[in-house]
Amino acid sequence: MSKNHTQNTTEQTVKNGLKTKHIVWPVLFGLIGVIWMVVNEFSDITQSPETFSSYFTPVSVGFVLLAIALILVRDLAGMGRLYLLADKKLNVASLFRIRMLYEFTSAVTPSAAGGSTLEMIFINREGISFGRSTAICILSLFLDEFFLVILFPLVFLFFPLDIFFSIKGTTASAIASLFAIGYFAKLIWVIILFVGIFIKPEAISWMISRIFAIKWLKRWKLKAFRTAVDIKACSKEMRHKSWQFWVSNVLCSAVLWVSRFLIVNALILAFVPMSTQLFSAVDQVVIMLRQAIVMVVMMIAPTPGGSGFIEVMFESYLGDFIPKGMAMLLIVMVWRLLTYYNYLIIGAILTPKWLAKHFPRKKK
Repeated sequence: MSKNHTQNTTEQTVKNGLKTKHIVWPVLFGLIGVIWMVVNEFSDITQSPETFSSYFTPVSVGFVLLAIALILVRDLAGMGRLYLLADKKLNVASLFRIRMLYEFTSAVTPSAAGGSTLEMIFINREGISFGRSTAICILSLFLDEFFLVILFPLVFLFFPLDIFFSIKGTTASAIASLFAIGYFAKLIWVIILFVGIFIKPEAISWMISRIFAIKWLKRWKLKAFRTAVDIKACSKEMRHKSWQFWVSNVLCSAVLWVSRFLIVNALILAFVPMSTQLFSAVDQVVIMLRQAIVMVVMMIAPTPGGSGFIEVMFESYLGDFIPKGMAMLLIVMVWRLLTYYNYLIIGAILTPKWLAKHFPRKKK
């Protein structure tokens, strides 16, 4: 394959994935989710004695500021991990651009796809070799999935399953089933990545070639082979790193995910009336881990960034901790504004300049 053809394909892939017009769909799906919530919560909102302004007190503003601080911690942890994986060869401006573009592409693509497909191109265009960029993306994916795969067995040792898979006393069999499917898919993927990165990358190539030789899987053969090549490149780059390198990256991953989940905890503490406030450590842990379960279930969400889908699921799955009505609506809206729509806005601002710099239009 010629160099020009590869470059043109890469350019087209990036431009297709970064079109700002893609913002329309996630915003539309999000509005549908919010409208569904308003309709569902309408009677509770109208009958509530509290006014809209009564929810904004010095205490609630303080917890909203805490949620914003947690967002900053999450992004700094993501940037810190990228800095370490790139052997400290990226400056702050490059780290910020890569992080924001990654979140933007995650926001405008279905949850199952995510933004990792284009992340290696973002890293490469900021001055890191393509092989190294590929290794960074594969390892970032491994660390994220590894954290979630390890988290749940540890939690389930200390907490009964009913706490996580029940909605107001009723077992949520559908959520439990979807979670089981999503979790075991992640577990299998983590095992594949672990073997490929640390033990025997050739075995992954062999396995993929056999699996995708099946007639009804042949259409994905080239993409699967590309993944096998990426895993081998990652293995070459990363398998001989020091233990300090791995500990630092695991800690960054843990901070990234824990701060991400605690954002909702802070917003619940902000907007749930003080008379029913849930300050116990057990309740806070359960709220955080229910979000982790939602993240696993979101693998099946067909909408960009899970927009629309996640609003509805949030309302039903965390309803045990949030009174129906204005509090629920406020928490969901502020949460999505701070953790989803903010990246859409930043990405829409950064994308045109980034494309113009790295993929300038060719003169006719």
